[in-house]
Amino acid sequence: MNLSPSPLRDLREAWTDGLKEEVKRSAIAFLTIWALFFAVCAIFPDLRAKLVQMMFSTLSSKNLSNESGKISVLALFLNNVQATAFIMLYGLLPFIQLPALALGVNAMMLGVMASWYAAEGISPLAYLAALLPHGVLELPALFLAFGTGLYICGQLTRRCRKDQSARSLWACMTLASQTLLSVLVPLLLIASFVEAYVTPAVAALFL
Repeated sequence: MNLSPSPLRDLREAWTDGLKEEVKRSAIAFLTIWALFFAVCAIFPDLRAKLVQMMFSTLSSKNLSNESGKISVLALFLNNVQATAFIMLYGLLPFIQLPALALGVNAMMLGVMASWYAAEGISPLAYLAALLPHGVLELPALFLAFGTGLYICGQLTRRCRKDQSARSLWACMTLASQTLLSVLVPLLLIASFVEAYVTPAVAALFL
């Protein structure tokens, strides 16, 4: 008798069916784009300044801080859950592969920030301290969301090409919802607490 929970069993089946490779490719593409934008922004400081200004404007519009100026765990958590949910839902559009675009945007932002830290003379350790405490949870969650979105897109693209062995639309939606609730929500909840309370304290040690 298989006593494993259905959501985890479904995710495990998808993992061996190609999701694992999509997650790997997502991680590699993310790091590549990060490095590319770090280099581009180092070469073109005017572009870096415009991108940094745009990023700060976007972040401020999300209202992730409370009235005292501290990061709101709830706001941060809901923002990250919404982002990962949409990343996977983008995969429901066959052929287009919108999750890849979302991957590129997120990697670009981290690459731009790394270049900005370097240009301001801030230690690379400070950049890592501001990223890694919560990033060790948040980045794997993002890679899983990107990979799931790309996997779903591939499955539905095959369906549109009359491949009956590929997952149906309902099966893809079920996989996305189960992945979100069973894996991503717990990871992002813990990451939100770490980002709000641990990351600032760690980053302050290097500033």
